[in-house]
Amino acid sequence: MENLLLNLETEFYFITGVYLEGISGLFLGLILFSIILFAIRFEKKQEPIFSEVDISNEIGNETTAKINLSRSLIEMDQKIEAKRLLEEVLSSNLSKEEALIASNLLKKLESS
Repeated sequence: MENLLLNLETEFYFITGVYLEGISGLFLGLILFSIILFAIRFEKKQEPIFSEVDISNEIGNETTAKINLSRSLIEMDQKIEAKRLLEEVLSSNLSKEEALIASNLLKKLESS
């Protein structure tokens, strides 16, 4: 225990240049160490850069995403789920191009 305290006192002296012996040095060292830890762990609260941003434009077209997902499901041999997804897409409002793509995928799926 005395060796530990002597080592702590010596290290404190090398770091600070102040030589404090015994318990007072230990307490001062602990206080200094606590302040350093507090300063390191202190984080300034950051406010978000964007507030209430509508990201629906970033997601893209939901129908196109479902068609692409159904293609992936077909490639992964999950044909039942792909068929359900394509039928769901076909029941919603579609552009002519999306309807054509979805119906062609469903036809290929049913023929295989």
